Amino acid sequence: MIEAGGEIGSIAAPEASTQPHGVEPSRIPSLDGLRAGAIGLVLIGHLAGTRGCPVQRFFLLAFYAEAGVRAFFVLSGFLITTLLLRERQASGTIRLKEFYIRRAYRILPAAYFYMFVMIAIYHTEFAGRDIAIALSYLTCYSLHRPWVLGHLWSLSVEEQFYLLWPVVMKTGEKLAKRLAVGIIVVAPAARVILRATGHTSANGSYFPVVADSIAVGCLLALFQPWVKKHAAFFAWRGFPLIWAVTLAVPLLNEHFKPFRLVGGCVLYLGLALCMQNAMVAKYRILNASLTVWIGTLSYSLYLWQQPFLNRYSAAWYAAFPVNIVLAFVAAGLSYYCIERPGLRLRERRRQQARENDRRLAAV
Repeated sequence: MIEAGGEIGSIAAPEASTQPHGVEPSRIPSLDGLRAGAIGLVLIGHLAGTRGCPVQRFFLLAFYAEAGVRAFFVLSGFLITTLLLRERQASGTIRLKEFYIRRAYRILPAAYFYMFVMIAIYHTEFAGRDIAIALSYLTCYSLHRPWVLGHLWSLSVEEQFYLLWPVVMKTGEKLAKRLAVGIIVVAPAARVILRATGHTSANGSYFPVVADSIAVGCLLALFQPWVKKHAAFFAWRGFPLIWAVTLAVPLLNEHFKPFRLVGGCVLYLGLALCMQNAMVAKYRILNASLTVWIGTLSYSLYLWQQPFLNRYSAAWYAAFPVNIVLAFVAAGLSYYCIERPGLRLRERRRQQARENDRRLAAV
């Protein structure tokens, strides 16, 4: 993500504040804080090198921006799988149509609003292909992306994940576990093959070769009953050592080329371990009001930081510190004016569907 960000989808934050009736609350401690940390890495990586920024040597920080996107991928795999497991627990099945509708309400309004604004402003600089690829969520397969659309590659990765993974989960947990393990094995091998054949650019964004980061998060959710039996390990006071090793992976990737063969796997495993530790230890900083707010804002912030944190631009709005302020202002407007109204519409629709179900049951 050197030239991009990442849902964030997901960087888009899955609907972690809702849950089926009768099951444990889905507001999971520390995860909003982890999203804040992930978007923080993206912002720092993109802010460095912008005009007026005290840090101009951005090359190394770009690798940490990339790590922030991978953290979002692991989080997305974990949260979506958790939601699907809870739906099955509550209703006995996974309703694919309802899942896709919920995702559309959650992801598409903010993303398409951003795309339409960027197309309106920069349309003379875009090729028709750039616009078509962005709107169809295929940016992860494009190796030459305009800066203001470049970060959409990660959203396209997550959207493809949201499309495919619920179908796998509906078939059963056993198949889901096997497939996730298979992805974790095959994706690194695909990266090695691409590197060996000179296609290194594809390693950073193609869905099939980055899907192992999401699969690690999926497995973490699928194995929660087993993981919770070993909660003592994840409450270990020496766990900051694992955090330190995980944060050192981008450095090792840069300075020790042989390490790159396994660097991605080590990073994803470390992220999963740290995520579980954060949920168990419930660090105060990850659950502070400001941190949680930034985590809640992370999707819109990921979308809107791109035009402002542009180290190649001489525009006044891309100069530090105005750029970071404007990124937060734009993200706030997107969240409160686009995201939240979309979520309210989704909730009204859900309540109406429940009311219709009750009426049918009564009849």
